[in-house]
Amino acid sequence: MADGHLQGTDSASYESVQSVEKRPGLRCWDVLTFALCWMVYFCATAVFSVLAPFFPIEAGNKGASSLMVGAIMSTSPLCVVIFSPIFGYYLPQMGVKPSLLAGSLLIGGTCVLFAFLGHLSGTIFIASCFLLELVGGIGNAMFQTSIYTHVSMLFRDHYGLSMGLMEVAAGLGYAAGPPVGGALYELGGFPLPFLVIGSILLGLLPILFIVIKSTDCEKDQVSLKIIRKVLGNFVVICLVLSTIIGLASITLLTPIFSPFLYNQFNLSVYQIGLVNLLDSFSYVLLCLLTGPLYDRLPPRPFIIAGLVLCSIACFLIGPAPYIGTPRLWLTLVADGTLGVGVALTIAPIYSAMMQVARPQCPDLSTESITMFISGLVPSALSFGELIGPLVGGGLNGIQDFQTSTSLFGEVTLAMAVLMLVVTLVDSRRTAGLSSYHDVS
Repeated sequence: MADGHLQGTDSASYESVQSVEKRPGLRCWDVLTFALCWMVYFCATAVFSVLAPFFPIEAGNKGASSLMVGAIMSTSPLCVVIFSPIFGYYLPQMGVKPSLLAGSLLIGGTCVLFAFLGHLSGTIFIASCFLLELVGGIGNAMFQTSIYTHVSMLFRDHYGLSMGLMEVAAGLGYAAGPPVGGALYELGGFPLPFLVIGSILLGLLPILFIVIKSTDCEKDQVSLKIIRKVLGNFVVICLVLSTIIGLASITLLTPIFSPFLYNQFNLSVYQIGLVNLLDSFSYVLLCLLTGPLYDRLPPRPFIIAGLVLCSIACFLIGPAPYIGTPRLWLTLVADGTLGVGVALTIAPIYSAMMQVARPQCPDLSTESITMFISGLVPSALSFGELIGPLVGGGLNGIQDFQTSTSLFGEVTLAMAVLMLVVTLVDSRRTAGLSSYHDVS
C-alpha cells in the first residue's frame, strides 16, 4: 500500500511536470551544443581537482600550514554555496549565455594565473592563492548555475538524461583531475598542470561563444515569490538536506580514508590511488546507466534508495565495530557501493526539485523556476563537498575510522527514513487533493 502511494501520486505529479512545454525531438545542433557543454563542464571540474596530488606539498614548502592549505582548497566550494543562489536569482538580468562565458573565463583564467604562483612564497603566496580561489569560486558559481539552466532549457523533454550525463562529466572531471595533475606535475613541475588544463578551457571559449545560442529563459524573472514558495516547502528542504548528506557521505572520506588503508592494510600509495578511484568509477557508471530512467520514472524513490545504500556503505567500509574486524574485500565492496548510492542520490535531484517546485508556482514559467533550482542545487552540492571533510576529520580526531564512518551512516539512514516519510505523507496529501477536486 505504501509503495502504491509512493509510486502512484509521485508519478502523476512527475508526469504533470514533464508534460510542460515539450519539444518534438533532438536536433543535431542541440546534440553538438550538449557535447560542447559536457566537455566544458568536464574541464571546469578538472580545474578544481587537478591540484590535489601536489598542491598541499608545494604550499607546505612555501610556508602554508595544513590548516591554511585546507582553507585555501575550501574557498571555491564556499563561494559556490554563497553565490550560486544569488546568480540563480539575477540570471535573467545577466543572461544565461554571458554568464556561462564569463564563468568559464574566470575559471580558466584563474587556473592559468595559478601557474605563476610557483615563484612566490610566504604570505604573498598564501594571499595570492586565496584571491585566485575566491575569483575562481565566484566564476564556478556563475558557470554551474548558467550551464545547468542552459542544458535543462535546451533538453527540457530529456531532463533526467541530460542531468545524468552532466553528472558523468563532473564525476569524470573530479576523477581524472588528480592523476592528470600528478602526471603533468612530474613532467613539468608546478606550472604545467595549471597551464595545460586552463589553456584547454580557455581554448573552448571561442567555440562556446559561436555554438551556444541565447535561450528564451533570459526574458523571465526569478521573483521573491518563487524563493518563498520553493524554500517554504518542507519536501524541498528535505531534498536539499538529502543532497548535502548524500555528497558528504563520500567527501567525508577525503582526509581519513587513505591513512586508514595505509595503516590497516599496508597498501602502497599507488594502490590507495586505485582504491580511491573505485567510488568515482561506480558513480560515473550509475549516472550513465540510470540517467534515462529519470525521464520516465519518479525520482524520489531513487534518492531514498541512494541514501540507504550510502548508509549501508558507511556501516561496512570500516566496518562498524559491532559488525566485525576490517577486511579489505569488504572495504572495496563498500567503497564501490558508496559511489552507487551517491549517484542515485545526486543525479535525480534536479528532476525531484522541479517535480515539487512546479506545482507550487503554477502561474510562473518553467524557465523562472529552473533558474532558481539551478542556483540552489549547486549550492547544496558544494555545501556537502565542504562539510564532508570537516566532519570526517573532526570525528576521526575523537574516534577511530570504523566508528566515525558508522556514525555518519546512522545520520544518512535517518535522512533516508525522513525522506521516505515525507514522500509518503506528500503522496497521501496529493492524492487527497486530487480526490477532493474530482468530487467538486
